[in-house]
Amino acid sequence: MNVSAMRPELPPLTCAVCGGTEISSRGKEPGGHPLVECGRCGVWSVHDPPSPESLRSRYVEDYYLPWRDEVHARRRMWRRRLRLLGNARKGRLLDVGCAEGDFLAQASEAGFTVEGTELSVHGARKTSLGLGVPVHCGELAEAGLPAGSFSVVTFWHVLEHMLHPGRALGEARRILEPDGLLVVAVPNRSNPLFRAAYRIARGRPLYLYHPKDREQHLHHWSPPSLKAALECRGFQVQPLRPDPCALGVVKSALDLAGRLHSLLAGAPRTQAMVALARAASGGGTR
Repeated sequence: MNVSAMRPELPPLTCAVCGGTEISSRGKEPGGHPLVECGRCGVWSVHDPPSPESLRSRYVEDYYLPWRDEVHARRRMWRRRLRLLGNARKGRLLDVGCAEGDFLAQASEAGFTVEGTELSVHGARKTSLGLGVPVHCGELAEAGLPAGSFSVVTFWHVLEHMLHPGRALGEARRILEPDGLLVVAVPNRSNPLFRAAYRIARGRPLYLYHPKDREQHLHHWSPPSLKAALECRGFQVQPLRPDPCALGVVKSALDLAGRLHSLLAGAPRTQAMVALARAASGGGTR
C-alpha cells in the first residue's frame, strides 16, 4: 500500500534508521497509528511518532519507580550484560540512555572509565551526582563528544525509543576509536513464543505501539533488519544473540524456551536480542 495514501497530511517518509525511501505499509496499530517498513533495512517504524517534547516529558522520576522493586534482579541482569563485552578494551565507555546509571556503575567497577547520555533530566542528574561521572542531558548527536574517544558505546534498549536512531548510530561510529565496540540491544519482533504467551495471558495480540504505552517503541527490529541497520551505518556485525534481560520466573522460563528456539532457528527468537559490532573500513551512511 502507498504510505502517503494512509495519512496524506503527513510528509513523505525517509527511514529514520538508514535513510531509505522505499517505504511500505505494515498496517495500523490501535488508535489508527500506521506502521511502515523500510525496503532497504527492513525496520518497522511508527509513521506519526510523538513530538520530541512529548517523548521527553515521559522520562520523569516516576518513570523509573517500577525498576526499584526489581533492584536485585536488575543488578544480576546488568552483570550478565556486562559479560557480553568479553575482552573489550577497558578504556572509555559511553552508555547512551543511561537512565539512573545502573549499568555505568557495573562497568566502572569492572575497570572502564564511564560516561553517559540521558534524555531525562532526573536520570542524568542522578547518575552524574551518584557516580561522579559526566552525563550529557539530551540526544547523543547533541553532546559534541570528540571523535575516536571511546572504546565501547552501548545502547541498552534505547534505539527503539529514539526519533532518529540512524543519526545516533552514525554518531556512535564517529566517536568510537578504531576497532572500538558497539553494543546494541533492542526488543525482537521475531519472538513467536512470547507473543503466543502474551495472547493467551491477555486475550489479545501484543501491540507494537500504542500512544498510551509507558514504553513508547517507535521502531521494531527483526534479526535481519537489526543487522542491516547497523551495516548501513558502517558497522561489521557479529552473529546476533539473545539479550539476557529476562526478569521474573515466567519471563525467564519463556526466555529459556526462546533460547532453545533460537538454537534451532539459527537466529534470536527471544523477546530481546543484542548485536556486537565494530566499525567497518570505508564507512557507511551518515
